[in-house]
Amino acid sequence: MPSTSVPPPAVDALPRQYVRDPDFWIALLAWSVIAFSCAQILLLSFGRDQGIYAVIGEGILHGQMPYRDLWDFKPPGIHLVYALAQALFGRSMTAIRLLEVAGLLASVAAWIRLGDVFFGLKRVGLLGAALAALIHAQLDFWHTAQPETFGGFLTAWALLFTARATQRGRHPSDGRAGGIAQWAEWAAVGFLFGCAALLKPPLGGGALVCVAYLVRAERDRSERLRRALAPLLAAGLASVIPIGLCALWFRLGGAWQALHWTMFDFTPGYTKLGWEDRSAPQMFYQALHEGFFRFSALAGAGVIAAAVIAPMHSREREGMFLVLGVMSVHFAGIAMQGKFFPYHYGATLPLIAFLAGLGLYKLWRRCLTGGAGGVLAYASFIVVAAAMWEPARDLPGSFWWRSRVRLAYLFGQASFETREMLDRTLYYVADYSLDADRRLAHTVRRLTHAKDPVFIWGFEPVVYWLAERKPASRFIYDVPQRARWEQAAARAELMRDLRRTPPEVFAIQSRDIFPAVTGALSDSRRALDSFPELRELLNNHYARVEEVEDFEVYVQKELATRRGDVSPDAE
Repeated sequence: MPSTSVPPPAVDALPRQYVRDPDFWIALLAWSVIAFSCAQILLLSFGRDQGIYAVIGEGILHGQMPYRDLWDFKPPGIHLVYALAQALFGRSMTAIRLLEVAGLLASVAAWIRLGDVFFGLKRVGLLGAALAALIHAQLDFWHTAQPETFGGFLTAWALLFTARATQRGRHPSDGRAGGIAQWAEWAAVGFLFGCAALLKPPLGGGALVCVAYLVRAERDRSERLRRALAPLLAAGLASVIPIGLCALWFRLGGAWQALHWTMFDFTPGYTKLGWEDRSAPQMFYQALHEGFFRFSALAGAGVIAAAVIAPMHSREREGMFLVLGVMSVHFAGIAMQGKFFPYHYGATLPLIAFLAGLGLYKLWRRCLTGGAGGVLAYASFIVVAAAMWEPARDLPGSFWWRSRVRLAYLFGQASFETREMLDRTLYYVADYSLDADRRLAHTVRRLTHAKDPVFIWGFEPVVYWLAERKPASRFIYDVPQRARWEQAAARAELMRDLRRTPPEVFAIQSRDIFPAVTGALSDSRRALDSFPELRELLNNHYARVEEVEDFEVYVQKELATRRGDVSPDAE
């Protein structure tokens, strides 16, 4: 009997069917957030701290030494980072932002791979990396490009090398345990944490957690004590390399004494300010609470979801406890500093975001079971939570308003003709105004020649960088002379500098009051009343010629007389 079956239609006659992984949309959202965040960061200008680092970084490129020739009380790592940025990308405010974005993208790669190791899915790490990038961008110009920023990038890779080292030997495809590659990974963990310690010493403390984790992994794998302690040896020796090289640089550069005075005499007094009338448990709790709930509602909700929803991978809890261990060291360091500035959390927030990414992914998979309604509920939650809270709330407008302004400028849709106009609109906070500093720099350039020394009695060292003029003293801002501790030594050193190199222009700042830094309620102008030597030098040798915003500008009386601004007897 002949067959009556109908032959199948040709392939090109079949209706096209689309099968798409629902995670595609979460990945698309994550990469979009990362791209948006990078664009925002590239358009950030300098805050006060960034100006300090830029001045010292440029000085390093010209053979000057931190602390001896250009003074700051932050560890030397951040000055070297700014020197590297200007060496690679030139002398501009964008240079450090380019390096910052490069570091951010490198850390995104680390988080993605770490998500694969501990959670079995790269997209979990990607989601956490996207949240970390968004929070970082939301910190804006004042709290980014800080020591903690770059320490966070190093920590991400240190965690990845830690995870990879313990992964070896678990499966045949992972490589032979105890090989050269594993020793290199142990050493990389120590080296990266050593570099982080040069940025902020507590950030190097993460090595204690990671090395303990590595030692335990080797102990479980081998019964020999020598084998179990191998990670400690490799990481410990490697961690000394960057610190030892930096110490050698200061020794050979003749700046060891200045470094010692700064780190062991001045800085402890600064740290002590935050501990007045407060206890260690109280400080640690504040750091813990702020870290999880001050900066992002999405981060807090995501961490809770990660903890309460059942694990989806065999190494999930292991990875969470490792990250939480490093995080606990960070919180201890934040509490020790006692200031709780938002940028102090800069290295810790990516760790929180990584764990939050796990929780947000778990919520996404749960919502998918609800069909279109579940997806809509998830999207609504993300939008509402993202807009609910911002990490930097003392800047002009909201983050989303500032973002629109920056994007409009980037695509030529704004009325800003120059970058300076954008800076004038966005980059000011409290007593700080980048526009005012720029106008003072223009005045300084007009009143001086290229090689003339100038001196700013205030807290605006970026003026030296903007004006391209060398400071008359190593004290590029006046905190040491205004602080309640080490004041006599700092004032004596300043007067020696100014007598040795008399500045052509002398500017005095008003309304720069920050008791959390100086321990006093007076501004630079009022501080002159308690500094008779400097006041006498000013009255005897300088004449006021103009005022720029919060700055009074003085020039040497001989110069002022030649210019016809004042008479020879003016005070």
